[in-house]
Amino acid sequence: MNLVNPALLTASFAALASAADAAAAPAPEPKPAREADRRPNIIVIMTDQQTAGALSCAGNPWVETPAMDALAADGVRFTRAYCPYPLSGPCRASLITGRMPFETGATDNGVRPSAEALREGIGHRLSAAGYECLYAGKWHVPEVNLPDSGTGFRRIARMGDPMLAAACDEALAGYDGRRPLLLVASLLNPHEICEYGRHETLQYGELAPFATEECPNLPANFRPSTYAAEALTLERTASPRYHDTYTFTEDDWRRYLYAYYRFVERADREVGRIVEVLKRRGLYDDALILFLSDHGDGVAAHGWNQKWNLQEEVINVPLIVKTPKGCGPRGVVNREALSNVGLDLYATLCDYAGVELDPERYRGRSLRPVAEGRSATLHDDVFVETLLSGVGMRGWSLVGARYKYVLYQWGRNREALYDLQQDPGEMVNLAVDRRYADELGRMRKALYEWGVRIGEQRLIRNLRPYAGEAEAAD
Repeated sequence: MNLVNPALLTASFAALASAADAAAAPAPEPKPAREADRRPNIIVIMTDQQTAGALSCAGNPWVETPAMDALAADGVRFTRAYCPYPLSGPCRASLITGRMPFETGATDNGVRPSAEALREGIGHRLSAAGYECLYAGKWHVPEVNLPDSGTGFRRIARMGDPMLAAACDEALAGYDGRRPLLLVASLLNPHEICEYGRHETLQYGELAPFATEECPNLPANFRPSTYAAEALTLERTASPRYHDTYTFTEDDWRRYLYAYYRFVERADREVGRIVEVLKRRGLYDDALILFLSDHGDGVAAHGWNQKWNLQEEVINVPLIVKTPKGCGPRGVVNREALSNVGLDLYATLCDYAGVELDPERYRGRSLRPVAEGRSATLHDDVFVETLLSGVGMRGWSLVGARYKYVLYQWGRNREALYDLQQDPGEMVNLAVDRRYADELGRMRKALYEWGVRIGEQRLIRNLRPYAGEAEAAD
């Protein structure tokens, strides 16, 4: 159970008061320009468990996210960004190392990436390239808070959303501008939905009372898809603490959604405070700013809460890139570029920092050409992996321009094929329809090739019979 820590709350309120006092003070002069180094300052702002549709600028009428919307208005919002793994620890390991969780060994919460992968983490990479690397908030690779050493970052705040803006403000007050800056501000919310669903004490205070009539309606894809994977039913049954919605009525689900969007709004308020700090410190306009989440939430689609599975609401995440002033378009929504945020964030930061990567080892692609308006597309497809830890079952997905393929290790209906253009809610599994046999075969082969690239033998073994005669003969 997460109990409210009075000391934390007291410190949080004091930090907010300090930030408010700073807001009333005259704006400081911009930091001195670096004469020989024109690489931009880089700011990464991250939420936890925010699905891509949980933005008012995405057309969601049940949530208000003015700070996130303002970032989108100043840059490019990617609608087809996917997490590499729908769980905090593995996804954050990928964000830090630029490689898939299976490649680094970080395949569940609490599992540390390999020492080799951590030595090549983004903090080490950019520190070696001359950046001053600061980290505020949740780390979870696998420790919740950034360790004192070994990451390439200097910790300026432990996890605690209400304290992050003030911590960033204090750290930036001492930043002399002589070295380029990488600042990561990592929020917990809307992850409080996990505690809410389990009727636990919330980390940052309880919600005000609300009536069911105020709550969102259930999504159109609330019911399971045709030929739904048995794996998901088994996982719900095996993990009642996490899938604690097994007794939910429809009204309970509506209340869940209401609470979820309030937690998104809590995160948005902190994003707004962090952005205001950047502006007052003269660090907003000329910085590269990336906003994203580590993974999404089921938000009642197919009756799913939490994460782990491979449905769109869980793996499709918000991604906004604001380039330095004058370097890219503003207010653009890109609906074409497929991105794996774990692999691509690493590649993007290295690109702007002037760090070259081995393409055989790092398969991410820099978002820079798309964010700067020089390209509209990125990957042909993106690969996502998972572990249903309750039943110890691996799962994999490949998302393409139109179709999405999902495979679990075992169980009835372990394969799924969805047409995301015609069926974005994933209600009709086309894997059983012979008219889509060619597309199914193509996606199977492409996923098999991903397994070969990362050395995932279980994936290779599951798809070898479908991969073609040449591969089957290996």
